[in-house]
Amino acid sequence: MSLFFFLLILFSASPVKHALSGHYYVVWNVGQGQWVSEVTALRCRHFDMGGEFFPWKRIHFACADKENQVFLSHWDWDHIGALSKTFQLKQLQGLCLALPPLGKSSRYKEKLIRALPLCLQKDLPVWTPALNKDSNAESHILRSGPVLLPGDSPRSQELIWRTRTWISSAEVLLLGHHGSKTSTSEELLDSLPKLRLSIASARWPRYRHPHPTVVARLHQKKIPLLKTEDWGNLWLEQRTAK
Repeated sequence: MSLFFFLLILFSASPVKHALSGHYYVVWNVGQGQWVSEVTALRCRHFDMGGEFFPWKRIHFACADKENQVFLSHWDWDHIGALSKTFQLKQLQGLCLALPPLGKSSRYKEKLIRALPLCLQKDLPVWTPALNKDSNAESHILRSGPVLLPGDSPRSQELIWRTRTWISSAEVLLLGHHGSKTSTSEELLDSLPKLRLSIASARWPRYRHPHPTVVARLHQKKIPLLKTEDWGNLWLEQRTAK
């Protein structure tokens, strides 16, 4: 059994990775968007690579010398935008695509995806919806260790995938659609009995996320909420209970 210890780094430029164990997660402060990295001694798994800006020096510090796998929930630019930064991406060794987004998109976005060699993953629980006219509803749902990553999946989809057995063991929730009121439904939260923390990767002054309705819902259920716009990059360390 494992416990999750939360280490919040206020001064994210510090070389903190040597103070952590060999396995941790980082929710990068990218403004409105998503980029979450699972970091181990030999590998970084990146769950989406999007946002308005990117802390490249810190990302390279954590992952440049490791195998780098990319998991993309869906096609929206705020989830894949970093793939257009060719120079910075070249500094991430062994960068490959473990989970492509569902369906089709613009020629430019599809070109970015095709530029990555495939390294299809087999060990993470993933739920993939049917094709949908709404790109948000086409989000893959993943759980990496205790962290649940629902992309921009709306409530209509949450009602379907929340019943998967592996969903209920999540301890950390990255808010769906950056905290939009269309996601993080009460039904989903009721399906997460072990949930200990929620995280919003968003920017309130421009996008009004996380939405007050979602914030109130989390407060009512006594689930702490952290925002990258307040704390910067969030470093979460996973340790084995003794």
